[in-house]
Amino acid sequence: MKTSYILMVVTVISKVFGLVREKALAYFFGVGMVADVFLVAFQIPMTFTNVISGATANGYIPLYNNILEKKDENSANKFTANLSNIVFIVTFLISIVGIIFAKPLVRAMAIGFTGEKLELAVFMTRVGMLSICATSVFSIFKAYLQIKKHFIVSVCHSIVMNLIIIASMAISYKLGATYLAWGILAGFVFQYIIFLPYIKKSGYMHSFKINLKDENIKNLFKVIIPVLISTSVIELNFIISKSLASSLFGGAISTLNYAYKLQSFVTGIVITSIVTAVYPEMARRGALKDTAGLRTTTSDAISTMSLLVIPASVGLFLFAEPIVNLLFVGGAFTAEDGKLTALVLSFYAIGIIGIGFREIVSRVFYTIMDAKTPVINSVIMVVINVVLSIGLSNAVGIVGLALATSVSFIIGAVLIVYSLKNKLGSVITRETAIDLVKIVIATVVMGVISKLAFVFLIGHFGNTISLFGAIIAAGISYLIMLIVLKVSEIYNFINKFKNRK
Repeated sequence: MKTSYILMVVTVISKVFGLVREKALAYFFGVGMVADVFLVAFQIPMTFTNVISGATANGYIPLYNNILEKKDENSANKFTANLSNIVFIVTFLISIVGIIFAKPLVRAMAIGFTGEKLELAVFMTRVGMLSICATSVFSIFKAYLQIKKHFIVSVCHSIVMNLIIIASMAISYKLGATYLAWGILAGFVFQYIIFLPYIKKSGYMHSFKINLKDENIKNLFKVIIPVLISTSVIELNFIISKSLASSLFGGAISTLNYAYKLQSFVTGIVITSIVTAVYPEMARRGALKDTAGLRTTTSDAISTMSLLVIPASVGLFLFAEPIVNLLFVGGAFTAEDGKLTALVLSFYAIGIIGIGFREIVSRVFYTIMDAKTPVINSVIMVVINVVLSIGLSNAVGIVGLALATSVSFIIGAVLIVYSLKNKLGSVITRETAIDLVKIVIATVVMGVISKLAFVFLIGHFGNTISLFGAIIAAGISYLIMLIVLKVSEIYNFINKFKNRK
């Protein structure tokens, strides 16, 4: 899992730039009209991109490995070129349809938008939709770079995107909100420039030929629809939440977004890094029909993920308010905005462990060419989320939307792990289960000590010093407990270090 930890460091840097973008949005536009409009206009093309690219990439990696095993690299590269050409044409048509029907799209994403707010959102969305071709095609090459072990560059592109968008926010603050639209377009398109030298270095030569009769393309499209549904569930759940939030009060979308981005910061660092590192290996095991190896890889990924996600989830829950105060309060973002955002964040934090388990386990099904099970799981999750979101938002407001999303992910995780046990055998071995119990105990101790440290420090210092002091106390106490409880992942790391010395 060494690659996972390296990727986490790189992803932390990338995610910091994402938080800086959210900080810039909060500073310049707070939770007002422009912020709400930007978030909807940003989300619509991003949703299309994530859904299309997620489905394509998750189907592409196992098929590429199959072609590589059965034929050669040249055949696999021809498949890559053919797929990217087809995706370009399909997404070009989708972007035209999206531009024409931008107003209904915005109304679906934000049912509370009217008048000037609606018109500005429609304009921004139309400009943003022009980016879909580039983002969808390069998502294939992102997966290609991951197969070729160029993991770091494959996650760094978002830094370029965020820098461009942050610059456009500063310009828009001075010159007008319409410049944000062009910032979205430029950020989405030009972020992938850094891919080009690495693609060339990998020996890839592009061909502009299109062959719809290619058996590999046919096989991909057999699984792409169910994979598309399965991989879009996170996006869909957040879209549902934002749409319902738009009718609660002015700025509700922004409040939900700031909280969601902080949750995504954790999931992106840990979960995405682990999945990015292990999925190509999972796909290789699947291509070789190595069931035992696939189970071992999955079990290791779950252990590593749990080691980091469980304490991160608890930490985010306990320190939601000081984190939000540190990152967002200031400028147009008031202390009252911070309190509400922190409350929403604490409920989002509950669902992080569910996201982690589901993201890893669902990839196992893709590697064995079973996309049906994740689809059924996704449908169940969305239904649960919709029902709970409507009921809880009416009962407790915006907090209910975050709670509904978290509950749906936890239920989805439990169900998909159970489904995998029936299909492949248990990936949670006795050793993994014991480690999970130890991690939970260590996390409880960490939570108590870090909270006591924060309460003590806040009486003598400000929010920032107290928060960092509590984080240091949390890290030290958690590491000590992991060593005392003899969690296998930590002892494996220590033994490897001793052997090297």
